[in-house]
Amino acid sequence: MGFPYIKSEDLDAHFDSDNMLLFITYRGVLSDKQTLRVYEWFHELLTATMKEGLYPSDLRGAVFDFREVTDFRQYNLLTVMRESQKMNKTANFSHVPVAMVVNSLLQEELVRVALKVSPQDYRKRIVRTPQEALNFIDNWHREHA
Repeated sequence: MGFPYIKSEDLDAHFDSDNMLLFITYRGVLSDKQTLRVYEWFHELLTATMKEGLYPSDLRGAVFDFREVTDFRQYNLLTVMRESQKMNKTANFSHVPVAMVVNSLLQEELVRVALKVSPQDYRKRIVRTPQEALNFIDNWHREHA
């Protein structure tokens, strides 16, 4: 079965079912619109994966790539906080490490602020490359097995 995905000018999101990883890439100005689309996609994905016998507990990690983001809209933080709280009521994601890929100090600082408004920051890490993101996820599982 093909799983839901997003491929657009400002956002890509897909699920790698072989490795049980989520990949989200933002581009341009990051606003609440992209954030809402990601959370809507994730809800659709959860429904589709459960029909295939895959559950949130099977998810190994998520990689959010901010390297192509040129600006962040401030009100997006409220959306992140609200949607993150809703998602955490849906299922337990405390076992899912999240890597956020950045390539500038501005991106890093803005992502760091977003981390403060979402819970469970012990499982989240800002990294500089996709490979570093995958290494973080692998290491996180080794340390928390």
